[in-house]
Amino acid sequence: MKRNNLTTALIAGIAGVAGIASVSTAVNLNSDGTGQVLIYPYYTVNNGLNTLISVVNTTDKTKAIKVRFLEGKNSRECLDFNLFLSAYDVWTAALIPDTASDLFSPGYAGQNTVKIITNDTSCVDPSIISTSGYQFLPYGYNPNDDGVEPAYDQQGLDLQRCTEGHFEMIEMGDVTDQDTIDGVDHGTTGVPADCGEAYKNTDPGGIWTGVISGIDAPSGGIFGSASIIDVAGGTDIAYNADAIDAFTTVPRITFSGDQKPDLADGNVLDSNIFYGGNVITDTWNLSSVQAVSAVYMHDSIFGEYSLEDVVGANTEWVVTFPTKKHYVDSFVSGFPTTPYQPFLKELNENGTGACEVYTFEYYDREEQVPDPRVAARPPSPRPPGVHNDDAVLCWETNVVEFNDSEVTSGDSLILGSKNTTHFITANKPAQAATPTTPAVDPSYFDTGWVAMHFNTQSTNDNVSTNVYEGLPVTGFAVQRYVNANLSGGVLANYAGLFAHRYSRNIHN
Repeated sequence: MKRNNLTTALIAGIAGVAGIASVSTAVNLNSDGTGQVLIYPYYTVNNGLNTLISVVNTTDKTKAIKVRFLEGKNSRECLDFNLFLSAYDVWTAALIPDTASDLFSPGYAGQNTVKIITNDTSCVDPSIISTSGYQFLPYGYNPNDDGVEPAYDQQGLDLQRCTEGHFEMIEMGDVTDQDTIDGVDHGTTGVPADCGEAYKNTDPGGIWTGVISGIDAPSGGIFGSASIIDVAGGTDIAYNADAIDAFTTVPRITFSGDQKPDLADGNVLDSNIFYGGNVITDTWNLSSVQAVSAVYMHDSIFGEYSLEDVVGANTEWVVTFPTKKHYVDSFVSGFPTTPYQPFLKELNENGTGACEVYTFEYYDREEQVPDPRVAARPPSPRPPGVHNDDAVLCWETNVVEFNDSEVTSGDSLILGSKNTTHFITANKPAQAATPTTPAVDPSYFDTGWVAMHFNTQSTNDNVSTNVYEGLPVTGFAVQRYVNANLSGGVLANYAGLFAHRYSRNIHN
C-alpha cells in the first residue's frame, strides 16, 4: 500500500515544491468544502417539497460551470446548462413541482415533472429567467421516445423519474477572455453587462470551440448547499454539497445542452485519501472516474434513527452512488465489461435497476439487539424476480425509510421518495392467533442506530493493486418530529439533517 505519512509529506513540502505538487494534483474530497466539482446528494419535489440550491464563487476568477440534474434511478440526465459566475458571485435557484407541457416534453403532457426557477441575474445559458423557468426533460434516458434508441435504459419512460435524484456542478474552466469577463461581471448595478459575450463563445466558431482560447484550467474554490423545504409542514432541512478538488488540470468546456463534461471527464488518475492517520495515494487504471469513486469508497455507513410515537418521529436515509452509472450501464460505461468493479450487478432490462447487496445490523439506545429470528429480515419491497433474503439497493439515489410498523410499500413519508425501501425495526416476530389466544403484535426498537455494510463489493483496479472495500457512496439522514399536542393548542413540525458517518477498509 502506498502511504504518505503526514510528517513525511510536510518535510517533503518544506524541502521542495514537488512534494506539495504531487498531493495537490490528486483527486480528493476537500474537507474544507470548496473544490472544482460539487456533488449534491439529493433533490426532490415529491410530497409537495421544494429544493433550493446555491453555489458560491469564493475567488477573483470568472468561472464557467456545467450544472447537471440526474434522475434517481440510473442518473440519466434530466437537465443541464452552463452557468457563468463572476468573481465572488453567488447563484441561487429553486426546484418546484410542475406538470409537463407539450412545449417542453411532447408526448409527456400532464405528467409530474420539475421546473427550475430563479430570479438570480447571473449568466445562465439557456436563460432560465426569460422563459419563466425550465422543465426537466426525459430525453437523457429516452431521446427518441421509441424504446429502441440505444440510449433508452429500460428503467421507465415516465417523467416521474426526474422528480428526485441528485445533481452535480463541474467547473469547466477559469475565463481569461476580457470581453467575457466584462460581460458577465455584475458591476455597480448588480446585473451582468452582457451575458451574450459568454454564450457566443461556445457557438460554432466561438473562441471555446476548435482550438480553445480565452479560458484556463479550473482553479476550484466553489462551494454549494441545498435546502429541502416543506412549505405546508414548515420545515427546512439543509446540507452542504460534497466538494471534489484536483479533478482536472485542463479546461473542458462544452456548449449548453452537451452532456459533457461529466465525472468521467477529468484528466487526473490519482486519488488521495486520508486513512488511518496516513494519506493513501493510488493511480487508477482506465478512467478518471475511478479516482472520483475512490474518494467516496466506504465499506459501512453508520447513523441513528428515531421513530418515537410520543413525538411523532420519522427517519429516512438518502443513499446515493454518484458514479454508479459509469460502472453498470453499458451505454455509458467506458470499461471493457459491465458491470465493472466495485459494482457487481449490471443495469437490467426489466426495470428494476442494478441491485447491490448489503447487510445491516441495528441496536437500540441501550445496546440491545433484535430477536435473532428477525435480525436478518430484509427491507422491502423486494424487486421483481428477487426472492432471496438479501437486502438490496437498486438505484443510484435510494431512500431507506425506517418503520416501526408493518409498512412494506408506498412512497416514503418525509421525502415522498419513489425509490424507497422500508426498514422495519421489529424486535421479535408477531405470534399467530389461535382459537383461544389473540394475535400478539411484534415489538419494535423505536430508537437506536444502524450499520449498513457493503461486504461483497471491492476494487483493486489501481497500479498498486490496493484493495478498496465497499462502494462509492454519499448521502445523509433526515429526521422529522411532529408536535401534535392539540389539547394545548400547539401543532408544529421540526426536522433535522445529518451527514452519514462511514468507515473505510483499504488494504493490500
